[in-house]
Amino acid sequence: MYRARRRSEGKDNPRPSRTPDTDGHISSDWFRCQVWKPALKAADIGVSLRMHDLRHAHASWLLAGGADLQIVKERLGHADIATTARYLHTLPGADETALDALSRIRNRSSSRARD
Repeated sequence: MYRARRRSEGKDNPRPSRTPDTDGHISSDWFRCQVWKPALKAADIGVSLRMHDLRHAHASWLLAGGADLQIVKERLGHADIATTARYLHTLPGADETALDALSRIRNRSSSRARD
């Protein structure tokens, strides 16, 4: 009654329905409901996965495979490289890889100095 009275007085008008602006792409809501959730159900993997989990895995696998951080940043559409750098925590051997790269560079430069 309260809400009906307020609406009759021109107050508390309900908001218009939202229509997603997809700019030509399929909407994320449609994909989630029509593709993602049915695929998870059919796969019956017993783990709850979000679309963001796939995004995170994609970035982590690219970095683990040796992709440049700037390239991953561009693929993910990040404005700031610091955002992309958060994915580096998933690389267990990152420290060793960095030290190996440093060692290779140092060995290459010292061997050139001898020539």
